[in-house]
Amino acid sequence: MNPIWILLLLILSAALPLILVFCWFSFKKSPVTFPWFLTALIAGIISLFVAVLLQNFFPYFDRSGQGRALTFFFDVFIRIAFLEELSRLIVLVPLFHAIQRRRKMDVSFYASLGLVAGLGFAMFENAFYGLADANITLLRAFTSAPLHGACGIRVALAVFFFTHSPAKALFLFLFAVLVHGAYNMMIVSPALPSALAILVAFTALFSALPFLRATNRDTREYGSRI
Repeated sequence: MNPIWILLLLILSAALPLILVFCWFSFKKSPVTFPWFLTALIAGIISLFVAVLLQNFFPYFDRSGQGRALTFFFDVFIRIAFLEELSRLIVLVPLFHAIQRRRKMDVSFYASLGLVAGLGFAMFENAFYGLADANITLLRAFTSAPLHGACGIRVALAVFFFTHSPAKALFLFLFAVLVHGAYNMMIVSPALPSALAILVAFTALFSALPFLRATNRDTREYGSRI
């Protein structure tokens, strides 16, 4: 089969979570209409390329020496998790700033766009992984997609909180990095069952979903549940 068609099929399969979320938004009559959905999706894709660019400055270290545990931690939590969440933040901050000039945004709008951006990131990441091994594409679509969606929500909320609660914003960002790093560690470490990674991803996602319909007042009163 033509490699271009293979790539398109991989992207389509990796896009299943995004399709489900868009249908859900439409059913719930969410204020995230198709133009906003598409904007957040593009932002998520851009953040993937920003992450790749940043990671080029942090090459992998040799894990065969005495410091292999430290280099493994660095790769999983810093080179991958931290830089990918940082890239998400770099893209979402100017996006939200531009949107605020056109319409009033509440916390649920922030969270919804963060979810879509996270899923957009996961869609292309899964497609690229699928080029190396097509058998893992569907598996990653239902594990890394919830993970990136959950982290996308939290990074978007970090942007929302920054002006009136920088400490909470920092906590949200670092929590996203921690969850992301823990997920990656469980995926790549043969000593840990992969089922734990699925549990972490879906727990992180379901705990963040209430913010898709929360008001600003709800979020300030119950922000500790993030």
